[in-house]
Amino acid sequence: MLTGLAAAVTAPLLTAPAAQAAVAPRPPAGLPAAVDAFAAYQAPVTCQAPQPGTLALRQLLLDTYGRQSIGTARACPANGVPVSDHSEGRALDWMLDAADPAQKARAEEFLGWLLAPDAAGGPAANARRLGVAYLIFDARVWKAYRPDAGWQPYTGPDDHRDHIHVSLSHAGAARETSWWTGTADPLEGHWVRLGGERSVLGGPAPGPRTLTAGNRCRTYRWGSVCGSPTLPAREVHGSISGAFIAAGGPAGLGLPLTDETPTPRATGAFNHFQGGSIYWSPATGAHVVRGAIRERWAALGWERGLGFPVTGDTATPGRTGYYSHFQGGSVYWSAATGAHAVRGAIRDRWAALGWEKGYLGYPVGEERAVPGGLQLDFQGGWITYDTARRTTTATRR
Repeated sequence: MLTGLAAAVTAPLLTAPAAQAAVAPRPPAGLPAAVDAFAAYQAPVTCQAPQPGTLALRQLLLDTYGRQSIGTARACPANGVPVSDHSEGRALDWMLDAADPAQKARAEEFLGWLLAPDAAGGPAANARRLGVAYLIFDARVWKAYRPDAGWQPYTGPDDHRDHIHVSLSHAGAARETSWWTGTADPLEGHWVRLGGERSVLGGPAPGPRTLTAGNRCRTYRWGSVCGSPTLPAREVHGSISGAFIAAGGPAGLGLPLTDETPTPRATGAFNHFQGGSIYWSPATGAHVVRGAIRERWAALGWERGLGFPVTGDTATPGRTGYYSHFQGGSVYWSAATGAHAVRGAIRDRWAALGWEKGYLGYPVGEERAVPGGLQLDFQGGWITYDTARRTTTATRR
């Protein structure tokens, strides 16, 4: 039996096949005729608590089958890198033992219900409506991303003979599939979960746009929802949406990886995208940060370090590099030097000397302490700041 699982409800199970009556979860009102697409494989990425769809599926099982032993949580590995869908909060284990005839019959009954066709003959209809990615029981595995293969032998370290393992897709774990939202469109399902017309996105606009490789976006009054078979649906709205569009939308920044999220300990918000991030604050507006400049800014503490961006990433006048200005300084990048921050009085002196076009060129390192002050090295020399005198000195190499 697996260890480390949080069993939500535990009680003796039935012990004789004759004691069981055929039973199955009751479909919700408003279930659409359309059935969700088969879930693609989605590896765990982050450690999270059990997600809403995972908890809702557990409750559905309890409501249907009575008191059971169902685990949903597992501690994240010490290194913070999840190796199981349990760690990402999108899996549960229903402790039904294949060695017990009554429990095995109940398990097979439930699995049969999940994988049965709908009235139109669509295979695995209920598994798709709940967002099931794969199932493991009694040394067998069924994968939504390989549905034609059916049940296959499972050869993992745990044969799963004493429980059913259910892993959900991102949409299933977020409770955004048709069983919960009444729509088989994952983009619309995300909008429904956010609050529909009462959400930050407002009401729907013209229909969804298909981009490339299955990427899609659906437009709403104040923003959009985008996703793909392998990435969960995420929203972009307001000023960040405007900056996203100005940057080329999905063609420029890729798909959003987060919904708009408030920044910690500062008034602002951000969305991360496949190709960068957009940060917004009332004082600075919304600007794109990407590549090595974003990595350096992140290493310095994001907006808690250099502050919010006040420009997007911009090519230097000679197009030999790029820069972004922030509230508390700048980050400059070139292929020869990498990305480095310049701030305070040292930045002011470097600017007066012509920025990267002056004799100092690009910064080649980070600001460091020296006797009596601070120093920043450049391609052509260095600038020293005297903390007692509050003066700067530029020196050629």
